[in-house]
Amino acid sequence: MENKINEQITFFRKQMNLTQDELANRLGVTNQAVSKWENDICCPDIQLLPKIAEIFDVSIDSLFGNKKALKKDDSLLQIKESYEALPKEERADFIFKVAALLHILILADYVGAPHQIGFNEAMEHIAKDEWGYSSYYEPKITTTMRKSSVFFADNKCKFYSNTDINKVCGIIKVFSVPDNLKTAAAIYQLTVHDEDVYVSIKEISDKSGISEEKITERISNGLLDFINEKEDEKGLYRLNGMYMDIIPILTLFAF
Repeated sequence: MENKINEQITFFRKQMNLTQDELANRLGVTNQAVSKWENDICCPDIQLLPKIAEIFDVSIDSLFGNKKALKKDDSLLQIKESYEALPKEERADFIFKVAALLHILILADYVGAPHQIGFNEAMEHIAKDEWGYSSYYEPKITTTMRKSSVFFADNKCKFYSNTDINKVCGIIKVFSVPDNLKTAAAIYQLTVHDEDVYVSIKEISDKSGISEEKITERISNGLLDFINEKEDEKGLYRLNGMYMDIIPILTLFAF
């Protein structure tokens, strides 16, 4: 089987947010040695393999990429078990990294050249919550990623009724108005990290750069169906939960 230890060491190191220097120090080798391993110039001494595996908390087989292939359902079960084993506050970050990794793997597989995709560099960007724009379509799947948003579709045809089409057209029309989109984006940015947070007209105005009068008018006339007002404290707003995904979805297609 093809030796993948250089890719695996790079992958596991970046998953643990270790620098080459930090890994070298833990192994008692130079950072140049680690660099040579990752660039496939040479391989680690066989006596170092158990220590490397211990640091990464993986098997030696995993270091070589030689682990027996899992069935599809086994892989899904492993992801489920890994997710459930994490503290709740770490689960969202784990899911995003899984989605981002799948996106990169699809690009590398179908485009056919991992070096063109920059797999290791891409994983480093993911660890820092950085990403540009990449998209790929083929008949069985479409995947798009822009910064912190990832989209997948299996390209199966769906029949849209007239009601569905009218609803989509209505949403597109509302958010095609610049001040509506600026207002909604400001509310999203101010409230997305806490589901209990509502914001005032002044806060929305300060964030969006739109006057308070215009914000009030936009909420009343353009965004009313997409925004909730706090029941026990009038004048405070957040996006309706079913529409919280509109801003990141639109971000996917904003170049």
